[in-house]
Amino acid sequence: MKKKVDIILAKDNCKQGKKGSLISVNHGYAFNYLIPNKIAEIATSKRIKHMKMLKNIKIKQKEVNQIKNELLQHNIEKIEKISVYKKKGENNLIFGNITEKEITKWINKYTKLSINKIEIKIIETKLIGIRKINIQVNPKITINIPIYIIPTNI
Repeated sequence: MKKKVDIILAKDNCKQGKKGSLISVNHGYAFNYLIPNKIAEIATSKRIKHMKMLKNIKIKQKEVNQIKNELLQHNIEKIEKISVYKKKGENNLIFGNITEKEITKWINKYTKLSINKIEIKIIETKLIGIRKINIQVNPKITINIPIYIIPTNI
């Protein structure tokens, strides 16, 4: 009987490794603890091939997402300013707020880019003038764009 058995982890296990990793453990540990508790499964040639295929798919998906993010970042950086028209009240205050929805509509209308409103962070837009908004392309990259708030009832 073999002393070691090859298994594939089905769950993250702090002692052994991450989900999907191929490890070699003692026979008793594998068959008495890991496999009955569904933490791991026996590594057959088909399961190993399937695991490698899933890893390749994840790598390709990361590459595609990175390329999409770079294109989106490049296209957003082309935007020089965003102009929004609002009614003016007293003391150069505007009626209502400028919302993420308005900014996404503006970007979609003039640049044909689709941006989630979750990616947009607006900073204090109650006064008429120039303000900054942050568009977060991914967790590492944030782009600042000036937003011009222009009064309509002058």
